[in-house]
Amino acid sequence: MDKIIYNTLKDLSKKQIYPFHMPGHKRNDKFLNDFYDFINLDYTEIDETDNMHKPEGIIKKSKEMIANIFGAKDSYFLVNGSSGGIMATIMACVAPNEKILVAKNCHISVYNGIILSGAMPIYIEPTIKYNIPCGIDIKNIEKAIEKHKDIKALIITSPTYEGFVCDVEKIAKIVHKNGIILIVDEAHGAHFNFSNNFPKSGIKCGADIVIQSFHKTLPSFTQCGVLHLNGNLVDKNKLEKCLSIIQTTSPSYMFMLSIEYAADFCKNNLKLFNQYTLFLQDVRKDLKNLKNLKLIDKDILKDSNIVDFDISRFTFLINSPINGDYINNILKENKIQLEMYGNNHIIAISTICDDFDKITYFKNILFKIDNELENKNIIYDNINNENIVCPNILPREAFYNNKKLLKLDLCLDEICGDFITPYPPGIPILTPGQTITKEILKQINIYLKNNIKILGINENNEIYVISTT
Repeated sequence: MDKIIYNTLKDLSKKQIYPFHMPGHKRNDKFLNDFYDFINLDYTEIDETDNMHKPEGIIKKSKEMIANIFGAKDSYFLVNGSSGGIMATIMACVAPNEKILVAKNCHISVYNGIILSGAMPIYIEPTIKYNIPCGIDIKNIEKAIEKHKDIKALIITSPTYEGFVCDVEKIAKIVHKNGIILIVDEAHGAHFNFSNNFPKSGIKCGADIVIQSFHKTLPSFTQCGVLHLNGNLVDKNKLEKCLSIIQTTSPSYMFMLSIEYAADFCKNNLKLFNQYTLFLQDVRKDLKNLKNLKLIDKDILKDSNIVDFDISRFTFLINSPINGDYINNILKENKIQLEMYGNNHIIAISTICDDFDKITYFKNILFKIDNELENKNIIYDNINNENIVCPNILPREAFYNNKKLLKLDLCLDEICGDFITPYPPGIPILTPGQTITKEILKQINIYLKNNIKILGINENNEIYVISTT
């Protein structure tokens, strides 16, 4: 039998390319030795091991410990990743045909949850700065609530993929005044709890449900996350039932112990977090001297509806005629792998598990690249789109409707029948039921021109649209 996946991963590990990407443990065995004995710990549900869907023993004690560490009312293991938690949350909070207010820069799992629930999304756009989605204008949230008084929930992403944080505290007060549930996709912010040099977690800002991907920034296996529950607006029994529907009935105990390990490790290594964040501040101070790879820092806070940003995430604008693909290839030649590269920016993720000398090496390579780049002072328009948009038909209806394949350049004004999603980060440009506009087609073509992978477009540049025949 060919060990195709195994051999590929082993070959990758031999190349020793340093990961400035997920998972958060960075394959650094000094942070993982305590639970590396895989086979001997791979159990299923027996008398001594409890049941994740009705915990009464060790899993109950473990989730209570995690809730205590993060300051939540209750916490739940997510062995299908944050995506599973997001989908279960939407199903629990919004019934068929009920309205949910959705920040348009949400992950594809949000839209999958909307399809599963049969809910009607009301879309609000994030502010755009440097061509990057930023925060949500609170005035637009208020306007949407005024226009749609029967909204049941609001879901936002904070921090964003680039590390930008909304004013969750203020948003929570506004929506709670109107009896609306606040859901925060905090997948990229599980580390916030462990240093005052990071932004405040949505848990501490009054969100009702906060979903975190431990594997993105903590020493935990890929696919591991936690859902934190706060307040009394959410039906806890319904939430637990929806989690049982979405998640496997055979959860990996390796995943659960990995989640427990990450929480316990972070709680007991606050001094290391302090050293790490102080080191990051010094590195960022140096990186601000780059000329053509502009580190996004405090300057992002102005006119962006962002109140804070994550210093562990290195997001760079490219002030040069080349694109992110070009930078990524140079870095790979220097044994560095980015998390993401786009048309005009790149993202590198650092975590508590990084060796400081590797971050220094990354910094030095960036200065070398920067010196060789041609400067181009790119001027970007800030966009604060105040449109509040409902899809033409429910996403669930569009998902199950008859569809046809159509060439991309013939799709103007058609109704999309699929997700069109650049990956990473997995934020759809188009969702089922959405009208295809000239602006969206232009955006898709820019992605394609810059070699960004887009799910939902086939090799013939065709996408699915709703068939009217």
